[in-house]
Amino acid sequence: MEALVLSCSTGGGHNAAAKAIVSQLKESGHTVTFFDPYSLQSDHLAHVVGTTYMTFVQHTPDLFGWVYRIGDAYSRMQKKIPIHSPVYWKQKKTSRLLEAYLREHPCDVIITTHLFGGEILTQLKNRHIPLPPVYFVATDYTCSPFVAEVDADYFVIPSPKLEDVFVKAGIPKEKLLPFGIPTSKPFHESRTPEEAKQELGLDPKKKYFLLSGGSIGVGDINDTIDELLTFILSHKDYEILVLVGNNLHLKENLEIAYKGVRPLHLIDPTDKVYDYLSACEVLIAKPGGLSSTEAAVSQIPFLIITPIPGCEDKNAQFFQDNGMAIWVKDVQNDLLVDLMKALDPRERQRMIEADKRVIDPLAARKLVEFIEKRH
Repeated sequence: MEALVLSCSTGGGHNAAAKAIVSQLKESGHTVTFFDPYSLQSDHLAHVVGTTYMTFVQHTPDLFGWVYRIGDAYSRMQKKIPIHSPVYWKQKKTSRLLEAYLREHPCDVIITTHLFGGEILTQLKNRHIPLPPVYFVATDYTCSPFVAEVDADYFVIPSPKLEDVFVKAGIPKEKLLPFGIPTSKPFHESRTPEEAKQELGLDPKKKYFLLSGGSIGVGDINDTIDELLTFILSHKDYEILVLVGNNLHLKENLEIAYKGVRPLHLIDPTDKVYDYLSACEVLIAKPGGLSSTEAAVSQIPFLIITPIPGCEDKNAQFFQDNGMAIWVKDVQNDLLVDLMKALDPRERQRMIEADKRVIDPLAARKLVEFIEKRH
């Protein structure tokens, strides 16, 4: 089987989910092509689309939340007045390029983990361009604005608990595949904290908090670190690991603000996030759809901080409602109280049991097996 997988770099989650699917397809013996559809215009455009989105979200989260709410309202209006969104019309040029690409490179199935890819394919369908079966993979725990106008054969959604949300948005239930958000195999391979610490070169006698900070604002992450350092004053066996990712601005600020602070370690971009999750006692992070799923699959107690208004606060609500995380509403006033809860063995076990009950680590495999049976 020849598969085409599409994603966009507006946040790492879409690409990570796509790569998990690509890996599973290849493992199952299929040929896969994977790219950002905007790269058909130019690699520069694909990069600009991704960086512009991330800058917008990181620096003006409240404005992003307002735009998200406008999009949500527009989506609800579309059920009464069937007009396409601006997001749909913006894909016209790229859809022409993808049409030409598919003429030269036919495939048996197309999978997209991003709305933009879904809208591009919808343009092709509306022009009656013959396409193989199209699968849309949702990477947030809600039906995001404009997803319902995507013309896909199937929609892979994060949980059976969200079927009503997607149906209410206008997607037929028979098109829903509640397999979960695909995660890479290393996240659900069992390893002990001791093994993970050895792999990462961490002190086996220390305990660690993992703060995923690449997309968190400088002020918010400073407040979080300060609260954790207060805890460490009376718990000397704990240290802090901060995943700064590609956020050089954040790294520079933290290096200046915490120069010489020994319990704090800044981690550059790494392909061993799964080892860090296994090595640490608690994850403290924003609730991205994919990153939250990776935390649940890794079965680490999860404290949610500073969700971006829109999809991330929907993710936070889902994880809190299902017992898989504690949503810290006010870092300065609530973090230490919630941290003590997460460190309590009974609370830890309760979260782990919720992770096992709600999140399926084999989403990528189930998707590929479904495709194989039907195509």
